[in-house]
Amino acid sequence: MLVNVMNLSQSTQLTASHAVEYLINEDNGLLTFEELQDIARKGCAACAPDGLAYYHETWDFFITFEDDVEDYFYNKYGDAWLERFAKNSTSVRGMVNHMVWTFVNQVAQEVTGIREPLGHWS
Repeated sequence: MLVNVMNLSQSTQLTASHAVEYLINEDNGLLTFEELQDIARKGCAACAPDGLAYYHETWDFFITFEDDVEDYFYNKYGDAWLERFAKNSTSVRGMVNHMVWTFVNQVAQEVTGIREPLGHWS
């Protein structure tokens, strides 16, 4: 099934276009539509998607798309977004992992239209 980027909010399209393209490009994206549906329903923590399952993979994703991820959360949650992630983390690597998985969870929900509660900051 083709991924419908029209479901993305204008803010996501503007602030995170490179990261979203990497994740959902229909020709060579990291995730299939079916994987996006699973993530939207269960979250990355439960699905451990290929390419984002390990700390080194989420770290690489963050380093590559740092501006997209940070802009996305800033536009969505304002100045306090980083503090909220930091409060729930015991290490920088853990915080980055949480940020990337939360970003992917939220993009998956936007793309698929599936809005299921995934827990705190998912």
